[in-house]
Amino acid sequence: MFRSRAARVSAALFSFALLVQSMPPAAHAGWLSKIGRLADEAGGVGGSALRHGLPGDDIAGAFARHMKTLPTEAPGTASLAAHATQEGHWRFTNRSGEHFTAANPAEMERIAATLLPESAPGAKLDLYLSQETVFQRPDLVKTLPEGAKLHMLAGGGRAFPLARLADTPHRFAAEVRPNVRLRIGEEHAFTEALWQLARPIKRTSVRVVSLEPGARHTLSSVPRIEPATKAAMVDQIDPWKLPAALSSIKGQTLVVTGRVEGELLHFKAPGGEKALSLDELLGAARAADVDVVVLQSTKAVQPGARNWLWQSVEVKGLGDALGGDNLGDFLETLGKGRGGLEIEASAAASGRTRLEIVLVSAPGPTTEGLGNWAESLVSNALGNVVIEAIKVDAADKERRDELAMRFIPGIPSSVQWLYLAGIVMGLVGLGYTRSWWARLWPAEDRAEYSGALGFYAARMVRGLAFLLVFLPLVGIPAGLWAILIGTLEQLWMVLTAPVRAVRWIARKLRPAGG
Repeated sequence: MFRSRAARVSAALFSFALLVQSMPPAAHAGWLSKIGRLADEAGGVGGSALRHGLPGDDIAGAFARHMKTLPTEAPGTASLAAHATQEGHWRFTNRSGEHFTAANPAEMERIAATLLPESAPGAKLDLYLSQETVFQRPDLVKTLPEGAKLHMLAGGGRAFPLARLADTPHRFAAEVRPNVRLRIGEEHAFTEALWQLARPIKRTSVRVVSLEPGARHTLSSVPRIEPATKAAMVDQIDPWKLPAALSSIKGQTLVVTGRVEGELLHFKAPGGEKALSLDELLGAARAADVDVVVLQSTKAVQPGARNWLWQSVEVKGLGDALGGDNLGDFLETLGKGRGGLEIEASAAASGRTRLEIVLVSAPGPTTEGLGNWAESLVSNALGNVVIEAIKVDAADKERRDELAMRFIPGIPSSVQWLYLAGIVMGLVGLGYTRSWWARLWPAEDRAEYSGALGFYAARMVRGLAFLLVFLPLVGIPAGLWAILIGTLEQLWMVLTAPVRAVRWIARKLRPAGG
């Protein structure tokens, strides 16, 4: 009895392993992220590093790894890693791994002489701060040597230059791309924003719409493609029908333009400006798992319309931005030549991330600035859309992992995996589930059917009901009970093995006929 049960257990577990191996890579990543979160909640070091980036205790190793990636250090500079301790002191580390702790200004002045004796006098200091320091002790940064160039060391050996914010000098922004700065705020939001910027986007899944009252009421699930650029063409749609139409473009990215005032999106229409509720639009997008990019402009003209020269209105830089591989490329291209972009990341509704993006004006009347001013003047004259701010409302990493783990859209992955676990465990305890099923739905009697077709059709219906309905409901307790009984039987066999061995020897030694 036990051997057959053990065989069933092995077969079921092997089938489950094959099922897991057949999952798409995104689903594996989703499970790994859940494991990381569980480890983090349990206090595991690996989980904490996975979720929050670089801990202060590992800054020396991360600093050494990062410096190895640089070909040579810039002339006239000297680099050190820095971490603010729990006591409020600074611990500095050089490339060789030597440490120096500074607790007051006098000790701070001896940093270079102690850790960088070979550096030239007056060398510019590059300090690489731990991510923990930047997020948890930003107030201590003001005690660092004046004139030092600051960087933040993050997980994966990455280093981001830091810049003080003009409106709040005690806060910083990390330059995550040449033209993109990310404000340092809540640590999880920062990590989520980095993931969003690196998230791949498909050119054909970005749907640019033009809000035109009286236009189409629906959006096709597959966009119309421009033959020359291979990009999705602008979709004209009635703004009042847009929220309901989002259900047909699940998983895609919607791009709308207009002037945002409070929770209203204003757009130009025949007879004057109209307004659409941004809350209603974002709510519909969240329900349909659609990412929304709102390109804000004081001119509420819509792309695809006609200007006074009867030319098609375009969004400045949007065509080039759509050629990027990910969201970071998209934003970097939009901000190129305009002083760059500054991002404020925060959690929106459950499962969503919000990125508030503003243009950072280039300082000074440079030649490039004059060229941009002239280009902006021409764009305004032609009626084209000049972007002044961007709002992104997108599904966060956890939500995307959840969607990737689903075999059937619309049903939570936890429900689907619980269903599959019920079937697998039901097969483990097949002896029990079959006996319970026989009492609930007795087997068909061939004599009750006039023909073979009706008999086998009834057997098939009964079998499908057993496999697809009954096993998922009772499979887990039945499988656990079977495993428990099998374990107890195996334990009993181990405990009684000496007694059975003695009896076997006694039978062998017993005289024939005795």
